[in-house]
Amino acid sequence: MATASQIWLITGTSSGFGLELAKVAAQRDHNEPPAQIQAAIETILAVYGTVDIIVNNAAYVQTGMLEDATPEETQRQFQANAFDPLNLYRALLPHLHAKGSGTLASLRWLALGLASEVSKFGIRHCLVEPGFFRTNLLNPTANISMTAKSSHLSAYQELNNTADANFAAFNGAQIGDPVKGAQVIYDVVTSTGVAEGKPPPVFLPLGSDAIEAISKTASETLAAIEEWREISSSTDLPKGS
Repeated sequence: MATASQIWLITGTSSGFGLELAKVAAQRDHNEPPAQIQAAIETILAVYGTVDIIVNNAAYVQTGMLEDATPEETQRQFQANAFDPLNLYRALLPHLHAKGSGTLASLRWLALGLASEVSKFGIRHCLVEPGFFRTNLLNPTANISMTAKSSHLSAYQELNNTADANFAAFNGAQIGDPVKGAQVIYDVVTSTGVAEGKPPPVFLPLGSDAIEAISKTASETLAAIEEWREISSSTDLPKGS
């Protein structure tokens, strides 16, 4: 069960999941750090004394093919989508170790390895694997960094045109409701509401399209294992060696 008032640290709160989750947490008597102190974890800890739940949510989409993008564009995307979340965890984990509890929620990645590392300290980690929700993630004026069309190679022109058309058509037509998604994430990481009494899972598919896509990938993976089982197993050392 959640305590009466926990301190949440949520990244990427300008729109989408981050914004909706911040609203849910605020409505349920949880305090969101003031905007002027969000950039400095040390200041947050000085003001509130603790952080109970960390939601790594900030991310953006980089369009274009790999050969179209510059190394700097790729570096910026990895910095925002991978290294910044790692740095946030790295800065906060010593505090969570000391207090012996906490909940980490990430989107897309970082679940199994980190969960096994921190579970012995009373820290829980939940990977949220969302389908497509009606957020600004695909909005070309918001969370998409467009690779310059002058950089597009002619060999990829058809693929780039198709990708751009798909983004434009899908933006605003996603099946997922971010308000409902945020409410479910809240309930799951706090073991309340629809998840009353259930410890957060290491892995949480979110949305009917996520369930369908992940099930398809899992089936294809199992099929590949069976097809290549004998050849894959032939690489083992002899038993007893």
